[in-house]
Amino acid sequence: MERIARALGADDAPLALHRLAETHCAPLSLREIGMPESGLDRAAELAAAQPYPNPRPLERAALRGLLDAAFHGRPPA
Repeated sequence: MERIARALGADDAPLALHRLAETHCAPLSLREIGMPESGLDRAAELAAAQPYPNPRPLERAALRGLLDAAFHGRPPA
């Protein structure tokens, strides 16, 4: 992420990528790329069942919240 932030001249790479996408009218949400809201629970279950290296432990509720934010196109927190 540091390299991306540096390339974009920003401190916060995820937020800078979101703003870049917004500036260029790219899809910002899972909804815009065709994911149904009814699929968020299943996606959270699948992600929790397939753990991968992550700085924080993967918990289904937290994953569901992240997916909800992505579904609605909210900027990264």
